[in-house]
Amino acid sequence: MTKLKLSIIGCGNVAKTLGYLWHHAVVVEICDVVNQSQQSAHDSVAFIGAGNPLDSLSGLQVADVFLIGCGDDQLEQCINQLAETGVVKAGNIVFHCSGSKPASIINSEKSAYKWGGVFTASMHPVKSFSSPKEAIKSFANTYCGFEGDEQAVNVLKKWVEAINGVCFDIDAGEGGKNKLIYHAASVIACNYLVALQELSIRAFAQSGVDRDMAMKILEPIVKGTADNIFSMGTANALTGPIARGDYQVVTKQLQAVNDWDNSAGEIYKLLGKISADLSEKQGSASEENLTKIRGILNAKS
Repeated sequence: MTKLKLSIIGCGNVAKTLGYLWHHAVVVEICDVVNQSQQSAHDSVAFIGAGNPLDSLSGLQVADVFLIGCGDDQLEQCINQLAETGVVKAGNIVFHCSGSKPASIINSEKSAYKWGGVFTASMHPVKSFSSPKEAIKSFANTYCGFEGDEQAVNVLKKWVEAINGVCFDIDAGEGGKNKLIYHAASVIACNYLVALQELSIRAFAQSGVDRDMAMKILEPIVKGTADNIFSMGTANALTGPIARGDYQVVTKQLQAVNDWDNSAGEIYKLLGKISADLSEKQGSASEENLTKIRGILNAKS
């Protein structure tokens, strides 16, 4: 069976990793690899082990599939420059790997009239690609989110499964709004978890516990909580005063946090409301006490 030809425009860490894995799994034939300089294009080709290095789109050849691997801030410009080449034909697949931008930007008003009949998709691997050398070793079981034209998505899912990735579908929503919320989900879970630990460390400091000791205190309870979330679910993993329905502790605690740092108090209230919903699902706290807690959390400071 003839392999599809893949060209990469903007071969960053994600594209390098995918190119390497697909090439070595004999999934695709790597054609052109386009970067901003001849040296970086050569380096990418050397890493992948295949491809024709280019430093501009002017020499781009005909291919079956085009991966646009540049950064989000350059994505639309790169799409339009690719459209201007006239190389992309009806029946080709064009996709990007952005977690925040929808597949629909590929057929934006500026580019759509130049390549009617092209199938577009977004494929977002939920993984850190800071080191392609490490990423190729640990890609197996990486979750990859897809949205876009069915014809394109079906092809790309087979490619991902061939390198042991796990596929799931995303609903990008009107104008790609849900795609932004999808990307925010990972930000909240990972980036904001780090920020939340920092806020906790500052709260410990306010009560006389230094940073080193706070880190030692937090490590077992944070790791234990994370384990419980994924083994028991969020509702059953919830502990503490809101899980118990202890509205008196919540009242005094919120007042103390507000007096110390009003912004921290707002975070306490926001997360407390979500915790109250989880507590209701858990069923340990009484309905009466949860009603009191919600009233406390909804009151203006």
